[in-house]
Amino acid sequence: MFAALLFGMGLASSPALASCVQTTVAERAALAEVVVYGTVTETRQTFAPASGVIRFRPGRFLKGTLPGEVEVYLGPTKGGAITSVDYSAVIRGEAHTLYLKAAGNGAWQTDACSGSHAGAPAADEASFFGTGTAAPPTTPKDNTSLALGALVIAAIALAGALFARGYSGPSTLTTTSP
Repeated sequence: MFAALLFGMGLASSPALASCVQTTVAERAALAEVVVYGTVTETRQTFAPASGVIRFRPGRFLKGTLPGEVEVYLGPTKGGAITSVDYSAVIRGEAHTLYLKAAGNGAWQTDACSGSHAGAPAADEASFFGTGTAAPPTTPKDNTSLALGALVIAAIALAGALFARGYSGPSTLTTTSP
């Protein structure tokens, strides 16, 4: 039953079943705010029939720029019901060329009709966009809260050890008078 549900969800999001109008690279580029080549870093899988959401790390900008790794909705319903034009990008580490539009709150969206596809830019895209510009290196995540939490745990452990040592019970050493 579960396999049939996943298969049906896969068919619903398959570009082969989508009814997209064939457009040129120039037409697709005009509709997109950002065109970027990069890597899927995270996917969200849910049991509810909803269009997908991924985290995407840019590698090369062909048009526009992004502020770093971003969240991308894979359909026009922005995480809502699955449609016939949902884009399929669900393999972590897989490279894609995405045509993106802003979806609000720092998120972006694409779909099967936007021109997005797996792999590097195709020859016609490279001819139209050129080589693009390399994305800046990703900055490490801010681990300040993790470091503070580790310090608090270490301080509690140290205080506990000192407390236990200071109150270990009566001493077994005795003193005698000469």
